[in-house]
Formats: sequence, structure tokens, C-alpha cells
Amino acid sequence: MPASRVLTKVTRSTGEPLRDQILQRCRLLLMGGHVVPGQKLPLRPLAEEFNTSLMPVRDALNRLVADGALELSSSRTIRVPNMTEERLIELHEIRRSLEGLAAEYATPNLSNAAIDRAQQLIEEMAQALADNDYDTYIASHYSFHFTIYGAAGRPTLLGMIDMLWLQVGPWFRQSIERANSMRGNPNSGHEKIVLALRARDATATRACIEQDVFAGIECLKSGVWP
Repeated sequence: MPASRVLTKVTRSTGEPLRDQILQRCRLLLMGGHVVPGQKLPLRPLAEEFNTSLMPVRDALNRLVADGALELSSSRTIRVPNMTEERLIELHEIRRSLEGLAAEYATPNLSNAAIDRAQQLIEEMAQALADNDYDTYIASHYSFHFTIYGAAGRPTLLGMIDMLWLQVGPWFRQSIERANSMRGNPNSGHEKIVLALRARDATATRACIEQDVFAGIECLKSGVWP
């Protein structure tokens, strides 16, 4: 597994159930891009890093298999699904529709303080890219989008979006590292989103979110960030 991955051992002194702690750490592996498409996730090394037994790790991985974030091979090996261009485009088409809808719902509900926070996160992302600090970039990027989507007041929709982010996470880290070495500004779409939010224009916010979501596909095809 990549050396850049940061894992913390589960703690039994908190009120959070052990299985939930392990599931959250497995989610962070995927969302943060600390595993790559096609990579196997053997149970024993993970259990050793989490300082726990095999059973709760197996339960967490099986939960992520059921959610489509991981897959079980014919040999019963759990791994990160390979990311073909066809699958990537499909995931982004679905993301574009769902995230655009969430942004439209959210626009009238976001406070000025939340919009200011979104602007601050853009600045954090820009600094992280300048520092080649992709862990910080990914965390701030997630916070930027879910600060907006969380204001939609649609928990089912939010859960669907979250699951799609788990599926694209292993690919996204590679994509943003590549994009950061190209000419163009990966944050340009985020700046347009904040302008639309400040104008309280739900239609424009939706359009900007949809454009931003699909920018990664355009980058993949053209080699230049839109």
C-alpha cells in the first residue's frame, strides 16, 4: 500500500463502536486516494495497522463491497475496482446530475458564513496545490463540496453523492496530481460556484457545479484543465 497513506489505530476508549471506527478509516483510504484502482486490500495487514482482529475489518470491507466502493473477485479477494474510461465517465455523469440537484436545493439555504467558508476552502486548496500537499487538498475539496450539498436538506441525496465520491476517490487523487502539473487552474470552477452562491442564483450554481464535476473528464481527454 502507498507509503503516503496515514492510518490511525482504532481506539476503544471512545463511545463510537469499533466497527464504525474501522469503516470510517476504510472510507478515508478510498476518499483520500490512498489506495489505487485495482489494488488488493488484504485483511491481515489492515487488521494489524488498525490493531484489531480480522472480523471487524472483514465486516467493514464487505459493507463497502455492498455499496459498490470495493469489489469481490472470483478468488474472494477484495480490491479497489479498476477505473476504465467508460466507468469513469458514467460515474461523473451520475455525479453531475445528483450534485447539480443538491446545489440547486442548497443555494437558498446557505448562510453568508457558509459561503465565506467555501471561499476560505478555495484558498486552502490553492495553497495545498502550490505545496503539492494532496492530502490537504482532498480534505478541503471534500469540505467545499459537502458544505454546499449539506445545506440541501436532502439526506438520501447526500448519501448517494457520498457513495459516488468513494468510488471515484482512488482515481481522483491521481487526477489532481496530474492536473496540478498541467497549465490551467483546477480551482477555477470552484470560484465560479462561489460567485453564483453569492448571487443566490440556484440555476447558475447548479450549472457551475455540473461544469466543475465534469471538468476532470475534459482534462483526461484533452490533457489541459478547462
